[in-house]
Amino acid sequence: MSGPLPSIRGFKPVFTVIGALYVALASSMLVRGAAALVDFGVAPELAAEPVLADFFLFFYQLMAFVGVLTIVVGWVVHGRRGQALVAAVFCAANVLWALRDLGTSDSAFGNRLYQGEVTLVFVAIDVALALAFGAVAIRGSRRDRGRR
Repeated sequence: MSGPLPSIRGFKPVFTVIGALYVALASSMLVRGAAALVDFGVAPELAAEPVLADFFLFFYQLMAFVGVLTIVVGWVVHGRRGQALVAAVFCAANVLWALRDLGTSDSAFGNRLYQGEVTLVFVAIDVALALAFGAVAIRGSRRDRGRR
């Protein structure tokens, strides 16, 4: 009978902290409601529309679920190879989300769908998370030098 699979140092804490961050950010927006969109230049009349309010609720409930799922993945995925693969997928997803957020930001690179410099905060968060997941993926893809 073999022992537990070797793990990437930091895998569980990174996934746990980032997952908890997702849950906290989503919960904060759910508490504020669709009216929070006014801070991003969305007209108050539009933010009050029932269809937008329903989509807002769905989006942030989904974000909270993704956060919980991230925590679960951090606790149940074992073995360097599997952990490196999962971290790489999460890294790629965050890069894509950063590009999407940049594209709708109020910047020279965006279409200014949302207003204000705060729109770049989401890009910065996505990039920071991509770097964290990427560091875990790289750490996991390196050969263990102690086992030659």
